[in-house]
Amino acid sequence: MADTRMIQQCLFMTAVDEDEFAGALLRARPSIRFINMQEQPDNDRPRYRDRIDACEGAHVTIVDASIISEDDFHDRYVKPHPSGKGWIYALVGSGLVSLLRSRAAGFPQDALLNGELRASMPAGDENTEEFVAIVLREAKARGEKVVSIDAATGQRGTRADRKFIAWPDAARKFDGLNGAYLANGAQALFVPKAAGK
Repeated sequence: MADTRMIQQCLFMTAVDEDEFAGALLRARPSIRFINMQEQPDNDRPRYRDRIDACEGAHVTIVDASIISEDDFHDRYVKPHPSGKGWIYALVGSGLVSLLRSRAAGFPQDALLNGELRASMPAGDENTEEFVAIVLREAKARGEKVVSIDAATGQRGTRADRKFIAWPDAARKFDGLNGAYLANGAQALFVPKAAGK
């Protein structure tokens, strides 16, 4: 996409954290809605939802309905799936922020793999820039800093990794005790900076 600015914020959130994040977003911007990508291929168009917990699957699209209405979203971003069943849609664009949800990592057994917020802001799209700034502000407002940890030795990094934040429930549950880590990969494990102090 020419003349666009991309943003990305890696984060760790549980379902409890997601609900609190969605509530904070709606208080800050009541026109925010959520799209459940799991509806595909069961219906012919994605619907805006008022609650993030009504969305299933790995991806949720956060939409500002004051920037792009449900009909405009469908007209501009939704296309028939090449298989002929269901649809696909853009994950980023005007009025959109993509949330890739945190999920169980499976390495180590009790780790939480990070999710991320991602947005692409077309040049000159001040409304989307403002919307994205609100989403990032609310994401960072309760996000805790994390540090790397060596699971074998327990040695913790001394500097917070600025690319990652952990929301309170994730930070509490994945604090490094009993193998419960925050993870970006099998060799990239984190704990909340305040954990173990």
